Amino acid sequence: MGEAIIKGILDKELTTPDHIVASDPWEARRTLMEQQFGVQTTASNMDAVRGANIVVLSIKPQSIGKVMPDLHSNIDPAALVISIIAGVRISTLRGGLYHDRIVRAMPNTPAQVGKGMTVWHPTPYVTATQMAQTEAVLGALGEQLAVDDESYLDMATGLSGSGPGFVMLIIEAMIDAGVHMG
Repeated sequence: MGEAIIKGILDKELTTPDHIVASDPWEARRTLMEQQFGVQTTASNMDAVRGANIVVLSIKPQSIGKVMPDLHSNIDPAALVISIIAGVRISTLRGGLYHDRIVRAMPNTPAQVGKGMTVWHPTPYVTATQMAQTEAVLGALGEQLAVDDESYLDMATGLSGSGPGFVMLIIEAMIDAGVHMG
């Protein structure tokens, strides 16, 4: 999903590739992102976040314990952190990153083609400018909606996150039935 965000941001011309630094432990993925998007890449999460105005966390939930210690002393206190880490609550992020300006967001699969729905929730420390930046970044993936309570994010994820997958399963079953019937 991190690559979908990069693509969306660049497609909507919210910034230029030279203002994006992506980190990935795998050299092949870094090379692919450099070639596909023209962005800078690094294997170091610390290097990726230094000096950033916006940090997007797009990792697997089980990796959070390894990643947060690298980040907490390197994220600028004024930076906006947007997390799309499934199931990781804002309280966990605040505690592990020692950071307050956090948005928790959950884009769904259609976001990969700019047709998604992302529900998000900010901490009270996110500024008006950062709220507008969040709307722009997440809007590059499709529709976006801020919710007043983080628990609504969990509810919406069950519907909008899983819904497209179920629809695709139904469509696939209909195709299979059509082929079977001739």
